[in-house]
Amino acid sequence: MKGVRFLLESRLTLFQMHGVTPGLSTDQERLSSADRLDSWKEIAEYLKRSVRTVRRWEAEEALPVHRHHHRSSGTIYAFKSELEGWFASRRTELEREPSDPLSTDRSSQLDVTASSPMTAATSLRGRGVAVLRSASRVGWLPGIIAAAFVGLALVLIYSGTWRCRNVGGASLPPIHALAVLPLANLTGDPGQDYFADGMTEALITELARMGDVRVISRTSVVQYKGEPKRLPEIARDLNVDGIVEGAVVRSGTRVRITAQLIDARRDRHLWASSYERDLDDVIGLQREVARAISQEVSGRLREARQEARPSRRVNAEAYDALLRAQQAHGQGMWTDAIAYCEKAIAKQPDLAVAYALMGLLYMQFEFAGGVSPQEYMSKAEAAARKALELDETLAEGHTVLAALLYRFHWDWRESEKEFRRALELNPNYTIGHRIFSVFLLVRGRIKEAVAEAERARQLDPLSVQTMLNLAEDYRADGQFERALAELETVLKKEARNPRAHFELAQTYLRTAKLTQAASEIETAVSLSSSPRFLPFLAYVYGLNGRQGDARKVIEEISSLAERQYVAPAQIGLAHLAVDETDAALTWFNKAVQEHDPDLVFLIRGTWLDRVRSDARFAEVLAPLGGTSSTTLDRGAIDSPRR
Repeated sequence: MKGVRFLLESRLTLFQMHGVTPGLSTDQERLSSADRLDSWKEIAEYLKRSVRTVRRWEAEEALPVHRHHHRSSGTIYAFKSELEGWFASRRTELEREPSDPLSTDRSSQLDVTASSPMTAATSLRGRGVAVLRSASRVGWLPGIIAAAFVGLALVLIYSGTWRCRNVGGASLPPIHALAVLPLANLTGDPGQDYFADGMTEALITELARMGDVRVISRTSVVQYKGEPKRLPEIARDLNVDGIVEGAVVRSGTRVRITAQLIDARRDRHLWASSYERDLDDVIGLQREVARAISQEVSGRLREARQEARPSRRVNAEAYDALLRAQQAHGQGMWTDAIAYCEKAIAKQPDLAVAYALMGLLYMQFEFAGGVSPQEYMSKAEAAARKALELDETLAEGHTVLAALLYRFHWDWRESEKEFRRALELNPNYTIGHRIFSVFLLVRGRIKEAVAEAERARQLDPLSVQTMLNLAEDYRADGQFERALAELETVLKKEARNPRAHFELAQTYLRTAKLTQAASEIETAVSLSSSPRFLPFLAYVYGLNGRQGDARKVIEEISSLAERQYVAPAQIGLAHLAVDETDAALTWFNKAVQEHDPDLVFLIRGTWLDRVRSDARFAEVLAPLGGTSSTTLDRGAIDSPRR
């Protein structure tokens, strides 16, 4: 009973956050009388059930019944439109119940056995849709929030009863993999979606750091935002056995998260609760929710890790800017995302995660082109090192530092140390596994690279970027059919993805299909806003004996280089297409001087075979260390990648 009382008090606290009490809103009172039912009898007749059945449905299935408070009219009422939405969301379940014809002696006709509390819990998704739909007709924000959390509160009450009944009973199979679906934004304002999405990402990150289970990355789960798929189907898609659903609401300086854990194998509710704190303690709120979920999943926590990461207060404006930066990053708006990070840092100079994100964003200019590595790499490094100075436990900061240590400084030993530290801190960090696989491929450790890429795929199974990296590693390992299968999946999802066509071209090159390779690179060039693929097009034209076309591309690259920065390693590769070895080596020498990151990738494959026997080539590339032509594995053809 204490648990039930606490949950009811939590529900009332939420209403008080918005200055309302559960019950009738002014707008609701104004709905037409034709839509309104003013007694249990009218409701029962409308639903063609007995009074006792509809009362049970209200208690156990969140039937949308309203109550007056201190009014002279009847004590309860309902709206037909809301009842219709409620019934539609659970039609299949309800129609399985025995018919309940109306009669004067209702008590003799009723099945007084209450239905399982789990029915209420597992119908949360449909109930949320029905409540929000009906609330949207009213257009009243507090009403939306209150109505939605009525259903959530009922779920929590009955789930608490269910858990007590199962203590000492048969144990459930352990959960080994978990997906956190996008938290619902219950403010009713689509402009606040970024806040709910940011809280979802933060919760995923907190759970991932605990390392007790495999946690699916945000990139994959975000694809189910607003998706009506059943939970068992989502679980099969993501290869998980546990799913977390929930909602978030921000009101003034308060934030509340309501979450529930579901055994997706049986679509069975396991646990639910609500948590509320001030906005400046939002990090503590996220960690509290993550710890509770982790405890339910594994029955234990890695206490040492939790103690090593104390919760810090955050400036509300700084945190808001950080969430907007994450949203812009997800949309590929890197410059805007950096600006938001700078705003967050200006509001709170010790916000380590903002520095880490900014470091990752600056690294993206390696692939966008047009910016010298001295500019973006130095900014990325400064941001990563500042992040780690403020919080050494950030896997994101260690990963950015690891990437630039080998791509820009060619410090292979320290880079690997940073990668391993990042993955020790967060074993579920998809980006860390993915970029580490690139490092391993560059080092010629192909099998290890494949293993890391496959791990990234497990953590982020629907991510196009992860599929592309895995395809590249499979190709390097000679697994051409598997590489083609990954690329086929990507192109079904994103037919106009330029890198997918580029990777397909490279796979055709490895299988001596030169004509198809040229066609795919042409497609990549036509779809890309970056000039990165042009040198490879010139090179493939050369392989196809199309010297004239290759020279036209070289002219285009030279003209472009007069207007913006073009990586010297790429210009050197273009000259190799027409056997201009001296010019190519001149550009490679310039690339070494500028620490051009593209060098690291180009020397790993067959792109430079035409000059590999030239002693000048080995001399020019000697400063890279550990990647000389004598240590190269010829199986890989590397590419512009992330």
